[in-house]
Amino acid sequence: MANAVVTTVGRVIRNFEDVRLWGRNAKVLVFTEALWGIPMSWIYFYQVIFMRAIGMDEVFIGFVAMLPLVFQASLPMLGGYLADRFGRKRTLMLFDSIGWIGSMALWSLAREPWHVVVAASFQGLSTTIYGVWETMLVEDTEPSYRVGIYSFVQVIYVFGGILTPMAGILVSLYGVEQGSRYMFLIALVTIASMFVIRQLYLRESEIGKMLASSERRGLSGLGGYLETMKTTSRHRKLLILLALTMIGSCMFPLMNTFKPLFLSDPEGLALDESVISIVPMASSIPSLITLSLIVPRLKHTHIRKALSLSYICSLLGVATLLVAPRGSLILAILSAILDSARFVATFSILRVFFVNTIDETNPLARAKMMSLTTTFSALASWPMPLIGGYLYDANPIFPFAFASVLLILSVGLTLRT
Repeated sequence: MANAVVTTVGRVIRNFEDVRLWGRNAKVLVFTEALWGIPMSWIYFYQVIFMRAIGMDEVFIGFVAMLPLVFQASLPMLGGYLADRFGRKRTLMLFDSIGWIGSMALWSLAREPWHVVVAASFQGLSTTIYGVWETMLVEDTEPSYRVGIYSFVQVIYVFGGILTPMAGILVSLYGVEQGSRYMFLIALVTIASMFVIRQLYLRESEIGKMLASSERRGLSGLGGYLETMKTTSRHRKLLILLALTMIGSCMFPLMNTFKPLFLSDPEGLALDESVISIVPMASSIPSLITLSLIVPRLKHTHIRKALSLSYICSLLGVATLLVAPRGSLILAILSAILDSARFVATFSILRVFFVNTIDETNPLARAKMMSLTTTFSALASWPMPLIGGYLYDANPIFPFAFASVLLILSVGLTLRT
């Protein structure tokens, strides 16, 4: 037992030692991400419950959740072009700050449906930099250390999930509506602080400087995107990983939008709104263990098996939710624990697999490749919240049955990589 503890502690220490070998921007982005990731973990969970509390039905909630994805279908390509043309940092700071600060301010004041639509639209502006942010995250860092970067980022989001009961306390003390407004204001303050720090310490990457120089501007624009799409179409592994990323993007809004509703819905599990904050905390604990001890040391040859196993565990989690009787908090927690594997797979293991595969083709096309991936994922996923709203209106279990089909498809594709 003592040897096992020593081994575990040693692995964690080695993960922290690897941080020294990250690029400067990776360190800045990762360690400031907590100022965004922790409050947003609460907001993503309670946002839909807040909308229902101020009188909106499930179909309208699905429409609002769809709006950022509509922006995501086109703006990341603009972001990739601007990042290559004017630099990664400038593009990142401009759209990210306008999108998130504007949306959190508007969410905190929202009372009417059109307020919510405008707030969600501002949130959609931030999708411009999705590919740019991820490009800055990995550029200037050796490929062998990128898995650690993704693991640390996901640990931050997981830690936010562990702290979700704090959001539950706000809801318990002030009610769903006012408690959610306090969450939006907390996020507004922490996100603004994050942007100040990033403005001071982020630096343009070397590849960003090279592409922004006059002699390299021919790589920017539509021609660069067409060439990137041709490269992708000729690379079988890239195509499969792109498909898996798109499927993961479809499941994310489907599960995140309707799971909190299902947990608290009288026609679902009928759990109290303040009590259900335990569910994301339960999901976060196994994710934290996996991201801290397993994923950073995951060998390239084991990635496919890890992805398959993660999708299978998630499928079991969704199945558990489908069969759980009303009022069963225990099965809701068990479902969340099993489904946490999907989070680790989609946002850590799969992302590392994808960016390293890009390096095998053309590292200079990374910003455009990541932007195209974001765009294609949005094109596939933007109808999901609205479709989920109609499915939920027909029967609350239908969105989760659809998610099960997507997980089965993911397992099949993973076996072909």
